[in-house]
Amino acid sequence: MSSNELVDRKYYSLYVGNLSADIRRKELCQYLEQFGQVDQCQLFEANYRRWSCFAFVLMNTPDSINKLMSTRPHFLDNRRLYLKRELPEQCSNKIEHFLTTESVLIQFKNSQNQEINEPDFNEENIRTYFQTYGNIRNLCLLKSIRCLIEYDDYDAVDCILLDSPHYFNSHELQIDKYYSTEQLKHLERMFTHNQELPESGAGEDEEQVEQFLHSPRYLNMRIRLLTDSIFSINISNEIKLETIHKGFLTTINRRKELLEQIEQLTKQCQILQEKNRTIKENNLNRFQLNKNLEENYQQQIHDEQNKQNEWKNKIELFHKQS
Repeated sequence: MSSNELVDRKYYSLYVGNLSADIRRKELCQYLEQFGQVDQCQLFEANYRRWSCFAFVLMNTPDSINKLMSTRPHFLDNRRLYLKRELPEQCSNKIEHFLTTESVLIQFKNSQNQEINEPDFNEENIRTYFQTYGNIRNLCLLKSIRCLIEYDDYDAVDCILLDSPHYFNSHELQIDKYYSTEQLKHLERMFTHNQELPESGAGEDEEQVEQFLHSPRYLNMRIRLLTDSIFSINISNEIKLETIHKGFLTTINRRKELLEQIEQLTKQCQILQEKNRTIKENNLNRFQLNKNLEENYQQQIHDEQNKQNEWKNKIELFHKQS
């Protein structure tokens, strides 16, 4: 099809896992065609190395892939299908083609291993750009040089990888899936008890098993798991340190706020104390003034009484003389 050129092919590809061993290509295509036209379907049947079937599907439009991913979960033959977008080689490590995670690690891509001073690389700007891919559950900025984003759905992480490369202020970003130490331990258990290991009941002898365990493919896989585990532990430690650092800064800022509040309250108390002192002085002055007024008033009354007595005496004397 004309729109499905190689440059755009990544947006049309889908990986379908956990298929029934009895599944047929036609049956799978009929189910998927509810969401759009299927152009190609490559089905891999189960064998002694694989306990279930899987398929690589090429849909007619990217919208068909979006419909399939947005309407999960899907069930076929009473089995829940494992759907994910197929990632091209250039945008992901091989182990990430089939594994999913809700977390993605974002940092500047720099071949000289020099730290890039980019003040705009902050939580607000990062969230504004990457929240277009899905609902962000958590965002942690580590030392202002890398950022770990956790989404609600693993499909958001795959969509970010499909849209690579990403740029921030002309700096190319390195986008990697991030697996927690718990996820990597689970993955290691899967490989340790993997169906890919030859089984003696399948006609393989101990020598063949030993050869597989020492094969470059298996050893490379183990090295990759150990490397990712170390990296995951380092990132986990960075997150813990960043959390402690933020908590420390929050405590310091809170302490600063409390000290400022105490200082303001102290000033208010001083103002109130000054007002109280002024009120007390005014009350004392009023009390003294009232006392003086009362004394003056009593003296005036006394003087008036004396005058009245004098007049009374004069009147009586006048009456006697008359």
